[in-house]
Formats: sequence, C-alpha cells, structure tokens
Amino acid sequence: MSRHGALHVLVDGHNVLHLDPRLRGLIAASPERARAELERLLANRPRVVLFYDGGPGGVVSEARRQGLAIDYSGAGSADDRIMRWLLFHPDARATLVSDDAELTRRARAVGARILPARGFLDAVQGGPEAPVKPDRALSPAEVDEWMKIFGVEE
Repeated sequence: MSRHGALHVLVDGHNVLHLDPRLRGLIAASPERARAELERLLANRPRVVLFYDGGPGGVVSEARRQGLAIDYSGAGSADDRIMRWLLFHPDARATLVSDDAELTRRARAVGARILPARGFLDAVQGGPEAPVKPDRALSPAEVDEWMKIFGVEE
C-alpha cells in the first residue's frame, strides 16, 4: 500500500516511556508525571499523534494539549487504536514510533514506515521545536525536515 498524503508521526506512548531510563523512573513514582514529560517533549510538533493504553475513566478518548494530539485506548489497546488510525487514514504518510515487534509488523503491512523508539527519543530530546500552528499544512521543506529528523527516507 502506497501512502502519499500528509506526513504523520504515530507514537506508541507506553513503549517510548518504558525505553527511556529517566521516563521509566518517573513512571514508578507517577505515571501521570511521566506522560506529562513525554507530552512536553512532543509539544507543538505538527502531525504527531501520541497513543496511550488506558486513559481517563477507562474509556476511549482523544485530547489535544500543547498542540499535541493524544489518543487514549480506554479498555482496549493502544496498538489497536494505532492500527485503526492507519486503516482510517489510508492516504496519510505515516511513521510509527515503536519497538513493539508485533505492532510494527502489522503497521508495516498497511504501508506505515517504522522508526525505532530510541532514534525518535534522541531526536526529540535534542530540544523543543518552535511552536507551529497545528491546523496548517506542512510545506515540502517542513516535510523534508521531519523526514530527516526521524531518519525516514523516501
């Protein structure tokens, strides 16, 4: 399946949280604080969707904070929500950030590109991007920059 639309980065939140020693340490003390720190790292980055297992009240919900789209799986799994997103956005050029072998296999099968979580964390921990209006289309130069940041090649 070929994807040609806007570039989106889908982040398997808990997978990324458990990869980083500092974030993993925060999880033990306060899962909410760990999630808030990851959200801070990703704030104001256009076309990033952060997926979490669970969520407020145990129901599927979506939120937007600091220019970041956040999707909570409720009683289901974030993996299933990610796959649902990919299937409902067949034209989007999507890059999945995860080290989950089964999820990355499934996502690759529907045309998503895969970025290992460590490379992603290294890129975003280099510093926050300048705030960008989340509802405007990315320019070709911005798409190229995202592709370089996340190590994705055409």
